[in-house]
Amino acid sequence: MRYHSKKTMTLLAALLCTAAVGCSGDDDAVAGKGSLTVLVEPEDTIIEGIKAGSSGEAIQDGWSVAFDRFIITIGDIDVHLSTDESADAEAEEAYTVDLTQVEESGLELWKLDGLQEGRWELHYATPGAVHGALRHESVSKADFEEMVEADFTYLIDGTLSKASGQSCPPAALASVGTREPNGQTSGGNDCYDAPQVRFHFGAGAETVYGPCELDEVPGFAITADRTESIALTIHGDHLFFNGFPEGSESGIRRLAQWLADCDLDLDGVVTREELEAITPAELPELDAERYQLGGAPIELDTMYDYAIAQLKTQGHFRGEGECAIDGEAHDHE
Repeated sequence: MRYHSKKTMTLLAALLCTAAVGCSGDDDAVAGKGSLTVLVEPEDTIIEGIKAGSSGEAIQDGWSVAFDRFIITIGDIDVHLSTDESADAEAEEAYTVDLTQVEESGLELWKLDGLQEGRWELHYATPGAVHGALRHESVSKADFEEMVEADFTYLIDGTLSKASGQSCPPAALASVGTREPNGQTSGGNDCYDAPQVRFHFGAGAETVYGPCELDEVPGFAITADRTESIALTIHGDHLFFNGFPEGSESGIRRLAQWLADCDLDLDGVVTREELEAITPAELPELDAERYQLGGAPIELDTMYDYAIAQLKTQGHFRGEGECAIDGEAHDHE
């Protein structure tokens, strides 16, 4: 952690000292100092999963989702005083953490001391694991080594479940072996019974978040001689958004059939390689009636890009607080 403070009030302090008893003349005589603790906090969708339903945050095409692993590399905390950008502080550590193993109340990972009282702006990042990430005990050594070797930001392992579920992979890409279609079709593609579909893939989704705000109030406030606590909140449902909203999330639907349709070999597991083999145009599910793909933070050449783009929008602040993404505002309250 480093801390800098430009002594912009030295002259004022000197004038005040002429009338003050016991004035020391340093910055502490002008402004008090406080501390900041920073937690990483999983949204309940990561810990409890996402249920099927017809409205709200439920998945609206009948699938439910459970996460077995939701590993993220997160850190590079950078804050600065709103009224003086030269007064800043930094916690450079990045940790690789499995959010399915973290309490909903959050996990404290960083602390910054000696912050001048006042309002501060917050920035943080989700870097690739190869850049000096530290393994948290919630992550196995094997998973951490995979993250580092591939420079992943995320490693996600979960399951889609639906009693009447089916997978309808693009016919031109599918390798179905001896599997028999169930008589249903999607956009001309045969469908196959699939009551459960697992998804397992890593992703490099390096992102810088900030400045962050909650209810249009930027950052956080430091009070002298007190410790402020803030949380970096990671949402787990963005993979299933049917677009990239700017503004209210009220028009967003959560849908999972697209992911089930990416099981090209119908072995019950969707992998990175399968996502990389499919373009959005090859999935009938992603039609203009159900999906709006404008506003994505990266180009969507494949469904792997689509997954990465949604992962890049997951970083929040104090629950539903918003953060600019790679320097671009992206409010979806």
